[in-house]
Amino acid sequence: MRRLPRLLALGAVLGFLPAAQEQPSPQSGENGQSVTVVGERERSEAEQRRESSRFFESHAVRTRIGQLARWDVPICVRTGGLPPEQGAEIATRIMDIADSLGIATNRAELCRPNVRIGFTSEPQAMIERAYRRNTAIIGFHYAARTRDVMRIRQPVQAWYVTTTMAGTNLSVTGSSSAAVGEGAGAIDQAGVRAPGGSAGSRLGSGISSGLAHVLIFADTQVVEGADAAAIAELLAFLALAQTPVAETCDRADTVLNLMNPACPPERRPVAFTEYDRAYLRALYSVNPESGPALQRGNIVSHMTDTLTGER
Repeated sequence: MRRLPRLLALGAVLGFLPAAQEQPSPQSGENGQSVTVVGERERSEAEQRRESSRFFESHAVRTRIGQLARWDVPICVRTGGLPPEQGAEIATRIMDIADSLGIATNRAELCRPNVRIGFTSEPQAMIERAYRRNTAIIGFHYAARTRDVMRIRQPVQAWYVTTTMAGTNLSVTGSSSAAVGEGAGAIDQAGVRAPGGSAGSRLGSGISSGLAHVLIFADTQVVEGADAAAIAELLAFLALAQTPVAETCDRADTVLNLMNPACPPERRPVAFTEYDRAYLRALYSVNPESGPALQRGNIVSHMTDTLTGER
């Protein structure tokens, strides 16, 4: 992929260059020759489990019923604000990543988009405009928090429309659902009762959470000159899993730090990390009807097994 419009060679400034590596100290070997020893201590399973647990707690977002939302319909990605060819490249890359994780995609030319990505120099104005057109577009929230939910806090920020489904045959309902995408469930909206089930059950709840629409805005005043492939990786994570808006630099090794102004250059991966892939694979492997506690435990266990090479 190429760089985003108006290439300004800002790689170093934006933190896309790798951090300077600390040079290992030489040790003396036989015959006075210098021998360099490079090694990295492997994490124990217990340490890996703790890291997986921390990653989960930093990235998982509970829905109104306490579960985790994920796509149960193919994603159709559309971009705006970029030249058509470059926008198509980014959309294709996101769907390629989804395919590699076993998440269904819809690449038909006329598919109804349920992942919309806008590149704009005025993200705050754009999200406010989107909200005026459809109040459901920023996801489940209570009226008192509307302004805070819409507030731009990151150069690349996402809003999620989630659903609640009882059983396996419930079609989309709700007055706003058609405008924000289709999914197998009722759109979560404050003041609208969710389908029945045993929400909060530790084991099986009989209900599940899904994603119906993801809206992402990228501030072109910040991402201008960035590598398009790296931006596509960040957008892919945001599109595939409901993710909180970062307030600080994430301590985990994650592509979500890429455009976070709180992160130093050496903490900004330009592609999915092993933790990113392990988390997404785990999220899409758990039983969607499991209770919140069981979902958490299964995801952490799946991540730990993946990262220790047991899967």
